[in-house]
Amino acid sequence: MNKTFQIPIPSSSQPYNFNYFLTHYVFYPWVVEGKELVRLFKLPSGKFVLVRVGYRHNPQPALLIALNELERLNADEQLWLVDLILWIFAVDEPVKEFYEVICQKDAVLKAACQEIYGAHLRTDPYVFESILGVIVAQNVQFQRIYTMTELLCKRFGEKRTIGEKTYYTFPTPQVIAKAPLSEIRACKVGYRDKYIKGVAEEVMKDNLDLDGLRNEKDPQTIREKLMELPGVGPYTADLAMAIGFRLPMFHLDLYSREALYTFYFHGKKISDERLREFVDVRWGKWKHHVMLLLTTNTDTWAPSTGKKFRLKSGAKSP
Repeated sequence: MNKTFQIPIPSSSQPYNFNYFLTHYVFYPWVVEGKELVRLFKLPSGKFVLVRVGYRHNPQPALLIALNELERLNADEQLWLVDLILWIFAVDEPVKEFYEVICQKDAVLKAACQEIYGAHLRTDPYVFESILGVIVAQNVQFQRIYTMTELLCKRFGEKRTIGEKTYYTFPTPQVIAKAPLSEIRACKVGYRDKYIKGVAEEVMKDNLDLDGLRNEKDPQTIREKLMELPGVGPYTADLAMAIGFRLPMFHLDLYSREALYTFYFHGKKISDERLREFVDVRWGKWKHHVMLLLTTNTDTWAPSTGKKFRLKSGAKSP
């Protein structure tokens, strides 16, 4: 059974660049088919649904959500899934001020947003997915992250074949916790295998409700809870909070430091403490949007600022 929902994009959330979602940071189990992002979900009830997410610009910008129900959903299950998709795709994220005011006053951000003007921050549906996603991103070339994530989904996710195509869910902690380290390592994750398995084991051992942490109001409490997990340090926690909680975080790594040094400190290396203070004072609640712009296609737009950026971006999906 198929059902389609058309959800208008509020004016406060415009500009809304859906094409950005189609072309950047598309990690498994999301796949691009034409002008849609497609993903297999398994609901808490155990039912499987193939979700297609598209966009309509006229007569009014709207997100199009098509549910291919492999098993019939009740009204509450449909509503739960639609609300989750709206949150993932940041339909109620009020970015108008950021793009129309903040970016126009900052020459670097104005250059950075030219290609992806109106980009929103897509969020992972599950916190466990965010944590594993950041763990596989540690100390690695960006393009390899796509490969590792795909292999993990195909080896440990559940699958359903629809027509001639097979789709996968993201692996659950239950499955990863039981998996031999050798099978996890076979997904080309290297030394990260023990952290991936360790996080899953910790979730199962202590019956952790990671998604429930989204109800916590204090970001520091969330950060501390995440850092109790194996392989989760300050960087991993900060990035997981950005992509799993949509909290205003600015994680410092090689790439983000280089962007700040290059565009705001004339190439001079500054301490992390000063960088964090600079980011907080200058951008405050917008710092996670600034992070998105400064670390996406940076080598492409940097020349328009009169500067050269030495690192290569892997933001565009293969």
